[in-house]
Amino acid sequence: MNDAQAGGSPARDEAIFVAFGGEQWRVARGQSLTLGRSRACEVRLPDDEHLSRRAGSLIVLNDCVLIRNDSGSKPLVVRPPAGEDRVVEPGAAITSLPFSVFSVVFAGRVGSTVTVRVDARSLTPGPGRSGGEAATRTPATVTSPMELTRRQRLVLAALCEPLLVRAGPQAVPATYTQIGRRLGRQPQYVRNVVKSLRESLSGHGIPGLTRDDEAFSHDDFRWALARWAVRAGVVGVEDLHELPEPEDGEDHGH
Repeated sequence: MNDAQAGGSPARDEAIFVAFGGEQWRVARGQSLTLGRSRACEVRLPDDEHLSRRAGSLIVLNDCVLIRNDSGSKPLVVRPPAGEDRVVEPGAAITSLPFSVFSVVFAGRVGSTVTVRVDARSLTPGPGRSGGEAATRTPATVTSPMELTRRQRLVLAALCEPLLVRAGPQAVPATYTQIGRRLGRQPQYVRNVVKSLRESLSGHGIPGLTRDDEAFSHDDFRWALARWAVRAGVVGVEDLHELPEPEDGEDHGH
């Protein structure tokens, strides 16, 4: 195991662990780690001209990691264990919150990818842990602006299932056909439920749910609806247990 910076031996609970190519680096709070194909980088990426000589860096903050894209032309991707990739453009940076484990992915030649894995569990509380010892006695935060019916919740859960259990390019909202198959319903039934949801939610200021919204894209509002449901906590992994068992031969990421 390599220390990112010489000198001292910080306590284990103050460090993140970075793994690549069979090696592991320990990076303490306040320290940083550089990634790229240059010999000057601490994590040497493969000698691939499609990878930047100085591709990025990881900076350990108090409760998370700052991922900075140091390339002048190549984007990089922060990939959580499940859910959408987060693209970091050249010169930009993003924190790892709310994820305690994630990967930094670089695009190489001919569609290949290079993946650096980061374990920040000692810094960032996992799901369901706020970092405090005492549980709050105040009521739970209301995440949905309306009361959802059971059929609406089931359709939302099936829509969001790939975002909750898959990662990278596979983390996309389910299609109407896939949702219908998952629930044993016709696609038109799913369309009708999504339409009623969209009409109700658009009046509550949820972005991307009307054709006049700048965030609207021609995907039947599935992305806008799924992103809202997942990010607002309206649908979570626990809701997937309410879905019917998948049909034989189907893989839903479980």
